[in-house]
Formats: sequence, C-alpha cells, structure tokens
Amino acid sequence: MSIRAVVAGAVVIIAAVAVSLSGQHSAEAEPGAPQTLPTLKAWEPGRGAFSLGAQTRVVYTHDALRDTATDFATGLQSFTGNTVVAQSDSISSAGDIVLSIGPVPGAPETPEAYRISIGETLDLRGADLAGAFYATSSALQLLRQRNELPGGTVTDWPQYRERSLMLDVGREFMPVDLLRAQIRRMGYLKLNLLHLHLSDTFGFRLESEWHPEITAAQHYSKQDIRDLIEYAARYQVEIMPEVDFPGHMNGILAAHPDLKLRSANGRVSDAAIDIANPRAYDLMRDILEEFLPLFPGRYWHLGADEFLLDGARVASFDEYPQIGAYARATYGPQAQPVDAFLGLINWGADIVRAHGKRPRVWNDGLHAGAGTFAIGADIVVDYWSRAGVPQLPLPYFGNARSPADLIAAGHEIRNAAFTPTYYVTGGPTAVGNVPPPIAYQLWDPTLFVDGTRLTPAQNTRNLGSGLFVWCDDPTVQPPDRIAAAITMPLRVTAQQTWGPPQAISYPAFAALADAVGEPAS
Repeated sequence: MSIRAVVAGAVVIIAAVAVSLSGQHSAEAEPGAPQTLPTLKAWEPGRGAFSLGAQTRVVYTHDALRDTATDFATGLQSFTGNTVVAQSDSISSAGDIVLSIGPVPGAPETPEAYRISIGETLDLRGADLAGAFYATSSALQLLRQRNELPGGTVTDWPQYRERSLMLDVGREFMPVDLLRAQIRRMGYLKLNLLHLHLSDTFGFRLESEWHPEITAAQHYSKQDIRDLIEYAARYQVEIMPEVDFPGHMNGILAAHPDLKLRSANGRVSDAAIDIANPRAYDLMRDILEEFLPLFPGRYWHLGADEFLLDGARVASFDEYPQIGAYARATYGPQAQPVDAFLGLINWGADIVRAHGKRPRVWNDGLHAGAGTFAIGADIVVDYWSRAGVPQLPLPYFGNARSPADLIAAGHEIRNAAFTPTYYVTGGPTAVGNVPPPIAYQLWDPTLFVDGTRLTPAQNTRNLGSGLFVWCDDPTVQPPDRIAAAITMPLRVTAQQTWGPPQAISYPAFAALADAVGEPAS
C-alpha cells in the first residue's frame, strides 16, 4: 500500500480515542503479583513458593509436548546458566517444572488458555498445545525476573483470536534469519499470525517454477518457505501469505508489460493489471495454483487494495472504458465498472476455497453502494482505511464501507487501522507513525480508523489486530534497523490484542518490557 498514515488521519483517530477514553486511567497491578508481557488476566495468591535450583527438570506428560518442553528448557538454561533438562515422566518432585495439557478452569474455551500453579513444583497447564506453549513463555518471563516465585495460581487467555505482525517483504526483502528472529519474538509475546506481504513494488519474493520470469533476484525458495513454516509452528505462529491482486503488481508486471492497465488516453500503470484482459486471469490463476499448496495455513490474502491508485493520484473507472465493457459483458447490462473488481475478488476467492483455505482482502475497494453484487460473506476483511472523513478530499477513502456494515453483511474483520497499527519505514507516510505510549494509552482493537468503536456484540466478529510494517521507501532502514525500531510497537500490539488493555500505566509497562527483555536466540 502507498497512501498510508497521513497526518490528518492520525489527528482524527487520536482525537476520537482521547474523547472516547477521557477520564479512564491505568490501574497498577496488585503488589507482589507476577508480571509478564502481555499482562496476566488473573492471579490468585497462595501458599509456599517455587525456587529454581541449579539443576531443574522440565517434566512433560504428553509426547506432543516434547518440542515445547525441549525449547523451554533450552530457553531457561540460556537465561539462567543453570542445567535444565526436559524429560517425559508421570511423576514429579519438588523443584520440577511440570508441563501438561488439560482443562483450564476459570478461562474461556480456547486452546490458547493456560494455568500456572506455583508451589513446590511449577505446574504449567495448557488447554491445548498453544496454551501449553504460552504457559512456557510466561514462565520464561517470570523466571528471568527472579529465581523464586510466590505461591499462587495464574489463569490467562487471549482476548482476541488474532494477534499479528505483518512484514512488507515485497518492497524490502528481509533475510530468513531475521524472519526467524521475529517468529521467536512473536512466540515470546504470544502473537500468533505472521502475515507476509510477498509481492509489491520492488519484487515478487517467491521462487516460481511456473513463471520464473517474475521471481525477484532476492527471494525465498520453496524450501525456505517450508522450513520457515515448520519453524513458526514450534512457536505457535501461523504464516499467512499475501500476493496482492490486481494492484501493487509492479514486481510481476515488469515481466508482463502487455498486461498492464492502460487508460483511454494511453496512460500506463506499472502497478495494476488489466482485469478486462482474459490473459490477466491466466497469469493470476497460475500464481495462485502454484503457491496455494505451499502454505498449509488457514488463509490466503488476495490483497485487492489501491487498484486505481496511480502514484499519489486516485484514478476513476471512467478512465478505463474497457473495464466497464468487461463488467457488462460478464455480469449483464446493469453491471457497473466496479463489478469487474468485485468479480475478481470472488473469482480469486473461489480458487482459494478450492484449496481448502479462507480468502482475505483489504477493505478500501469495498465502497458503500458500489456494484450490483457483493463479495462472499466468508471473506475476511482487513480494515485499514476510513470512511466519512470529509476534511480529507480523498474519494478513494471517503466512502469505504464501515466496519459495522461489513460485520452486518456477514464478514469477520481485522482491525488494521493505519493509525495507529502501522509502522512505515520511510517516505512521506512515515510521519503518521504513532508513538507507542499514545497507542498504548489511547487505543484498543475495538476502535477503528473511522473513529467508531464496535459494540461488544459486533466485536465478536473482530478477529483482532496487529502491527503492520510497510517499507514504502526501502532505502531508509535496513532490515536489522526495522527489527530494532518495532521492538516497543510490537510489545504494545501484544498487550492490546491479548488484553485487557491498560492493565498498568505505560511507564510501568515500559519497565516491565525491559525486565522481561527479548527471547533467546
């Protein structure tokens, strides 16, 4: 995406949040309660204490927990220097850490819930594998701060199903080792979805056997992707790929200039494919059919944003009469030009569904009252652009369907509000990056970029939110600097999506972040 966090948008949402949350303040955690990041849902003090000895066993009770127990033992040993071993056993002794799976009383029914019981042993129980892993993440943070933990019981679970990080590797290639480091960081913070924006202005980053001409010099091999998916699974992170259609296709169209969208006056778009050209669908289908089987996750992101964005200029469908003609020929004489765009989304979604996955798109092309038919209700909509901000003369943003309207139409959505969830690495849009203290104090995933807040009933259709890293100008920050720069924004994202927000003041939160640090490499 190109038009991102503009200053006026930042002012609009920050003002809306400030009014919405005026009078609210952070409550400091109960003195003596264990502290993790994100903060814990429930703590019940008890008797006794757990002491970490010079030699510690991590006892796991299910074979499926072997990898989690082994990784936990390795992480604990790296932090403490103590000898820590993982082994399967049904009997535990004082000083052991016990990892198990079972019901988590007092928590909602989610596989990500967990309980930590602190006494002579440290008992980590997850509702399922994800919860068990998150129990180890919290235990690592607790034991990194001190070797002795007060007796009691932690019960914890996420507020939102999706807690994500998006990386724009289409504009700025990021090495596999850096992606692995971000996955480790995500696991430590209980983030569970890595969204890879794999194709954009400066390259198509997947190794294509069907169309080798579109593969960028810097790219990920198919084995790179398989290894990364396997690595992410150990940290309970799902990888969601995005190959953007029908805009942001510069990296693909450079090898297929005959498929570029051309206006009636001869203006050629380097980014948009001509959706009135049947051969465009052949190329897009090939890309989908080749790479959908490579990713085993639940989702495939079709993009579908900023189709008619030409630099800083938003074009009109009227400038491309071939699109209107295609829509009428395909969908009937009553069809509007935008129906060709909506039809493309449904066409791509059908291919995604045929591979057993669920399609997703960005929201900005879904205009109120536009078109003669709707996109499939099962399509997840990532909502980043606002509706009804009259002081911004940008028609591409001014009449986007509202979050509530999309929910009413049957969609699940993700809050991807460009203010404050975006981190833009450079260029004019970077001025809208919101400082972490403001995002922490004034925003949570119920508040969308149009200034509206979802009701509790509506929010059940809100999958969550994330941090979206856009490399509009890849010359500004190398990947390692980006990784360093997003440290606090990612921690804030983890807090606001795990919830509840504002469990402690921002200064206390920042101090806690320093105390728990970063995961072991």
